[in-house]
Amino acid sequence: MIQKLDGEPPFGFDCGRAEQNEFLYERAWDDQQEFLSTTYLFLSDDVLAAYATVLMDSLSLSRTERGGIPYRHVSACKVGQLGVDRRFQARGLGRFSLSYAVALARDVAARIACRYVSLDAQPDLIEWYERFGFTVNRGRQAERIEDARRHQRDHHAIAVSMRLDLRAL
Repeated sequence: MIQKLDGEPPFGFDCGRAEQNEFLYERAWDDQQEFLSTTYLFLSDDVLAAYATVLMDSLSLSRTERGGIPYRHVSACKVGQLGVDRRFQARGLGRFSLSYAVALARDVAARIACRYVSLDAQPDLIEWYERFGFTVNRGRQAERIEDARRHQRDHHAIAVSMRLDLRAL
């Protein structure tokens, strides 16, 4: 069953990634009430198995990345967070949750201009997202790497900006 978050999330979710767990319990409901993002819960027998948070975004693309698009900033629907509880991992629920978020973006695109689905992937998940057709936003990622170096952070550990072109689906 899929449902929109309608209060504090149920206790007991752990996807094995602190950032996603903390977001779910510390920010998801507050952000949703402020119209900053919307979180969808994926339940299995009333147990929270996965969640996906979506929001609107604007991608800054380099000239080569945008092809014939004349604008530097292009509309996108962003997958802000995605997590699958450890008990449900390796069962296709991540793929299902991502597909659901892409379907939401396509629905938005049918009514309001929305060209891409964007997300910030952890480095170890880049290949997983590439299997779904996501590509690295090279211009944006170069900016992130430069910022990390400037602030003496490990640029290999920063999230990677990625996009999926809805017109290619």
